[in-house]
Amino acid sequence: MIKIYLSSSQRYVIEKLHYETIYGSLGKQKSLINIITITFSGKYTLKDFLIGDAKKLSNILVDYSKLDLAQQLNFSNHFKPYFLNQYEKKLSVTPKSKDSYELNGKKYNAYTICQLLNINVCPYCNKNYTITVADEVNEIFTRPTLDHFLDKSTYPFFALSLYNLIPSCHICNSHIKKSKEFKFETHIHPYFDDFNKIKKFSIDKQLLALVNKEDEFSIIFENRDSITTNEEAKANNHIKDFALEALYNTHKDKVLELVDISRAYNEASFENLVNEFKNSTKIFKNENEVKRLMLCHHVEDENIDKRPLNKLVKDISQELKLL
Repeated sequence: MIKIYLSSSQRYVIEKLHYETIYGSLGKQKSLINIITITFSGKYTLKDFLIGDAKKLSNILVDYSKLDLAQQLNFSNHFKPYFLNQYEKKLSVTPKSKDSYELNGKKYNAYTICQLLNINVCPYCNKNYTITVADEVNEIFTRPTLDHFLDKSTYPFFALSLYNLIPSCHICNSHIKKSKEFKFETHIHPYFDDFNKIKKFSIDKQLLALVNKEDEFSIIFENRDSITTNEEAKANNHIKDFALEALYNTHKDKVLELVDISRAYNEASFENLVNEFKNSTKIFKNENEVKRLMLCHHVEDENIDKRPLNKLVKDISQELKLL
C-alpha cells in the first residue's frame, strides 16, 4: 500500500552491498553462473538474480516459463535447497549469529537490510510498525519480517534477490499473504508501484460529515483519476489478498475523530488557527506542522510511510477538506 522510496544514492549503496556480500560468499558461485549462462544462453547473469529490478526479474520469469518442465526442474534444482539454506542460515539471522554474511569484517544480514531501508511501517498494510532494533548488548532484536514477493519455494532462484525481499509486518506476511502467488503483473510491488497514486480511502456515504456512528458507514477504496486498467487490477488484487477493507473497517473510530475535527473547524477557522500558531507561538515552521499536531499524523506525501494509518488519515482528511 505504501511505496518504498529509495533515492538513487540509497539504491546504489544497498545494491552494491547486497551484491558484493552475497556474490562473494557463494560457495557454488561457478556452477550457478554456469547453469544461468547455459539455460538462458548468456542473456542473464548471477548479478541480475541478486539485484535485478522488476523489469529484469519479470523478463527472467517470462523466459523461465518458456522452458519445458525438465529444463525448469533442472534449473530450479541448482538453487534449491542451496539458496533457501543460504537465506535461512545466513541472511535471516540475528546480528549475533556467527553464520551471518560478512564483507570486510562487517556482518550483513536481514537486520542490515532493514536498517538501511529504514522502513517504519509495513508497506503492505500501513497499519503496523516495522521498527528495527538490534541491541547486541542487551540481546534485544526485532525487525520486519522479509516477505518473498515471489514465493521462494516456487522460485528458489529468487530467494536472495534484494527486490524480492519486502520488509513487512508479521500479520501481513505470515497470517494473510502466506504463500499466495504474487507476480509483478498482477500485484502491487512496494519497490516499483505506488498504490497511493491508484487508490484512495473513502466511505460508502455521500455526506461524510453527517456520519455519527461506526455502524452508519463502511471504509472503502476508490480509484484515483487517470489510472490504467492494469493499475486498477493490481491494486484490487492487493486489497483483496491483504484483506485491507476488512482490516481497515476496524478503524472507523479514526474516521469519526476526523469527522469531529471537521465539524469543529471549517476551512476559515482552521486557517485562522494555523496562522495563530504560526505567528504567535513561533513553535511551528509551517502549517503542515500544525496540522500534524491536530491530526496526530503526518500530512506530507513524502512522510506517508512514517506512521501507521497515515494514508487513511490523509485521504479522509482531504475529503473533509482538512488538508
